[in-house]
Amino acid sequence: MPPPPEFSALLLDIEGTITSISFVKDQLFPYAYDHVERYLQEHFEDGGLQGIISDLRGLAKEQLLLDPDQVRIVRDNKAEAIEDLVHNVRHWINTDKKLTAMKALQGLIWEEAYRRGDVKGHLYPDVLPVLELLCKRSPPTPIYIYSSGSVHAQKLLFTHSINGDITGKLSGYFDTNVGLKGEAESYKSICRQIGRDASEVLFLTDVEAEARAANEAGLQVRLVVRQGNAPLSEEAKKDFIVIHTLDDII
Repeated sequence: MPPPPEFSALLLDIEGTITSISFVKDQLFPYAYDHVERYLQEHFEDGGLQGIISDLRGLAKEQLLLDPDQVRIVRDNKAEAIEDLVHNVRHWINTDKKLTAMKALQGLIWEEAYRRGDVKGHLYPDVLPVLELLCKRSPPTPIYIYSSGSVHAQKLLFTHSINGDITGKLSGYFDTNVGLKGEAESYKSICRQIGRDASEVLFLTDVEAEARAANEAGLQVRLVVRQGNAPLSEEAKKDFIVIHTLDDII
């Protein structure tokens, strides 16, 4: 095993890196799928939801051009609008679309689930001890999150994790508002925002395309292998250092 990397900031993917894919795939996504209709019916007039609904209306018009057989234009009548929104959101969940407005709605649904105690955020056992060690360094190493899930959803997971509220260990959060995870410019933007040279930042992910984008941007990269993750290509194994636990970066 190569020696641990030297870095002054850590950037973490969530799903498949520090939390299991099955938690997101088998708990969070089905919860949003099952509860989206009830949530919209109960909160349709809420001020915080109205902006998201407006964004979802615009998103439906965009996606209709790409997927005319499945996506519906959202009608004006409340009952019909809810019917159309539920149809679109469930379709996008089934097809694993990374759409910011949909992620925002999912975040609100998950907030209610966390608050009710229906869901607790999964973290692998090696995660919290490593975060604590990094926070105890002198100076402390800042830890950031970059996920396709909304910043709101990210904060919910870490506030209501199986280890309790660990948001005090984290210095910031990024989602697709900063750019897509498969694009190098997204990582350059993150480095600018956190005030670090790209070469000083270590990015951990389980996704080869994200690793290549971050590497192109100049970040240090480790590919994380966890049980249940998609297998890595032979090229990825040759091009990147592979780790199986966060202990390997300390």
